Amino acid sequence: MINYSRYEDGTELNWYESDPTMRYYAHRYLPHLMEWGESRLVELGAYTAGPMERRARHTDRDGAPRLIRYDRQGREINEVWYNEGYLATVGDCFEFGVVGLRYRDDVPHKVPFFYTQLMHILMSEAETGFTCPVTLTMAVAFVLEKFGTDEQKRRYLSRLASMDRRTLEQGATFLTEIQGGSDVGATQTRAVACGDHYELTGEKWFASNCDAGVAITLARVNDRPGTAGLGLFLLPRYLENGEQNRISIRRLKDKLGVRAVASGELILDRAVGYLIGEPDQGFKYMAEALNISRMCTATGALAISRRAFLEAAVYTSKREAFGRTIIDYPMVRETLLNIIADIEAAWAMVARMIQLFDDCHTYGKGDAEKRTLLRLLLSMSKYRCSEQAVLHAKQALELHGGNGYIEEYVTPRLLRDAQVNTVWEGTSNIMGLEVLKTLGKEAGERTGESVILREIRETLDTVVLPELAEAVACVKEQTDNVKTDMAVLLEAPPMVQNAHARRFMDKLTDLYCAARLLEEAQYAKKETGSERLVHIAHYWINRTYRPYMYDIRGQEIPSIDLFDIAVRYAEQAHADQR
Repeated sequence: MINYSRYEDGTELNWYESDPTMRYYAHRYLPHLMEWGESRLVELGAYTAGPMERRARHTDRDGAPRLIRYDRQGREINEVWYNEGYLATVGDCFEFGVVGLRYRDDVPHKVPFFYTQLMHILMSEAETGFTCPVTLTMAVAFVLEKFGTDEQKRRYLSRLASMDRRTLEQGATFLTEIQGGSDVGATQTRAVACGDHYELTGEKWFASNCDAGVAITLARVNDRPGTAGLGLFLLPRYLENGEQNRISIRRLKDKLGVRAVASGELILDRAVGYLIGEPDQGFKYMAEALNISRMCTATGALAISRRAFLEAAVYTSKREAFGRTIIDYPMVRETLLNIIADIEAAWAMVARMIQLFDDCHTYGKGDAEKRTLLRLLLSMSKYRCSEQAVLHAKQALELHGGNGYIEEYVTPRLLRDAQVNTVWEGTSNIMGLEVLKTLGKEAGERTGESVILREIRETLDTVVLPELAEAVACVKEQTDNVKTDMAVLLEAPPMVQNAHARRFMDKLTDLYCAARLLEEAQYAKKETGSERLVHIAHYWINRTYRPYMYDIRGQEIPSIDLFDIAVRYAEQAHADQR
């Protein structure tokens, strides 16, 4: 059982060792890597809670990046200044291998995204403003891995994947333009062929990690409307002759949160760009970068939820009011119970999403159905984790009372940083439309049930633990309801679909989380002897589908009955010994 009262705040714990949920998923899905890789996660868990968190606090409050337009002799240099602590974090974290391990040969097994996402989560608990550049570097490397020429891989992928800060080049995706936003087809930047390269002219309105060494961007290569006329281009910040590419930063954005990452407005004035792949397939290639970013946004948001939970659990275990420690009050306990239940349900879905990502992009086991399911889960995970992180950060702040609103505590930063995840890489509304678009395309190409509903049913059929039978029956009934909603919505006019897209995504996401949580609960019970997830699954499913069970006239008060096992991991010490 975890005694949160022993600590002053969450930074006194190792964020890997003190997170039984993360350890559970690491051991279940990466057993072949644990002998080699768990010590690296333990080391990173200490680093992120210590030096990285201290530097993140300074960067957010006093050390945000600044644009230096001119040097002391009046020459335009257009460089971004970073504080020394931030630069040290950059070097340390990339040298841990959060991007580069995937491309190493000197490892006992190929390192999948599942492992590097665990690293990404630990880093995001300290600073999502830093892990934005990590995400973008990962995305650019992935695009070059899949679509780059041998020369592009040799010259640029090796730098993006470097685990040596002296040779590392960070990546960026210059996508958003002022007139387009989520409407990528409105891109106006033009690309003109010029020998072995193209010259790009236009503006990018919101470019994070805007001074990255290697960026990719969309530009119009012909007069075909929408995304059909877009090519994808590699933009080095410095050309091979040492000259700076013709990319200027007009200004840095003054953002609500994630202040550690430099987000700027860019002007491309005949900037040198190198075509990636076919000239009319740019949007398809950029979509793969967005898939990486959505995966990382989901896991980064999940990390904020975890940090919010940890800080709230520690603070409420020490704070006294009206003669009692406030964690003893049922309403406080209910908030903590709800946060950890949300985290467990989200983890169950996210783990499957990352597993599918590796099937499709690491192990070569992806087929059309897996790719469809992956597209759905990327949108659903990005949406659910992002929205929940905002809620959980708010709740953690409130549990701190007035102290939670003070910048000396981490809670204001968590809330400010959490909010961007609902916007980055597609707003929550866009995620709803993406889900309907994917389901509609799938319906036009198949006969029979949607792959996601079929997987939900097949998952539920594998859950045979007697103590979960009632919950399984409840979720199966909801599956029929969602199937009917899906059929009605896919036949509806576009504006009706638009009106209900987000509501339907909530229903589908709830259903998928429920099925996966039940499967994880059964596995944990059978393999480790732990009944914790069994209890959490019952609670989460009842709260979602049968909330009347916990109403005033109900017979159960979960904040009293389940608190120790769910929040304090009361049986964990026993389960770990098995």
